[in-house]
Amino acid sequence: MNYSRFLMTSVLLGGLCSAQNFFELPNVSEKFNVIVTIENCIENQCNGKATVDIYDKSSMKKYQTLSSGNFYVDLNENRKPALDSLKKSVVFDDFNFDGTEDVAIRNGNNNQGNPFFEVYLNDASTQQLVLNDELTDLVRSNSGMFAVDSHLKRITAYLKNGCCWNLRSEYLFVPERGLLKVLEFEEDTKDSKEVTTVKREFIDYKWFTTTTIYPREVYFKEENNENTERD
Repeated sequence: MNYSRFLMTSVLLGGLCSAQNFFELPNVSEKFNVIVTIENCIENQCNGKATVDIYDKSSMKKYQTLSSGNFYVDLNENRKPALDSLKKSVVFDDFNFDGTEDVAIRNGNNNQGNPFFEVYLNDASTQQLVLNDELTDLVRSNSGMFAVDSHLKRITAYLKNGCCWNLRSEYLFVPERGLLKVLEFEEDTKDSKEVTTVKREFIDYKWFTTTTIYPREVYFKEENNENTERD
């Protein structure tokens, strides 16, 4: 079935709301097509309550409907969802490294004012996306959505406090158990002359801590030259 025809059929049969509040989100997933209906659209942005309909690309059948109490997406000059905003609204990835795509849906902001996501894992046995409280809480307690390293099979969360303190935390996702923190890297740049870093690693069921103090000019010179965060 032609996808454009499929999309139009979905609109007609589903009785969705006006066209300005109805959007296809292209290229956000390898396996799924996504159609979002949003409560409010004003000028170049949409927010508020939203219905997120997820369709299987291969069969064109609806896979599941999810909802958000406070979805958000920016629109471009053609009143289509802006690509950069899409990446901050619907995130597909394999969060638990089981070979299937999972999804995170934007739902307002967390307590720090950063984008908040509810995280759903794809249960292969039931073919359903199931809200995962642990991963959702990880987003809630950090500075926005976590990152996924499929090669190392690690989840990385970032926490920022003001201009001068950052914390990077890395986790494994253990089947039947959930998240296991294996590394923390803390960076404190409040002092005008020195930068303090603290690295904590979980090795062989024990935590090991290394604290290093750098002259400020050396730390940032090396950081710029290496173009990478110091571990």
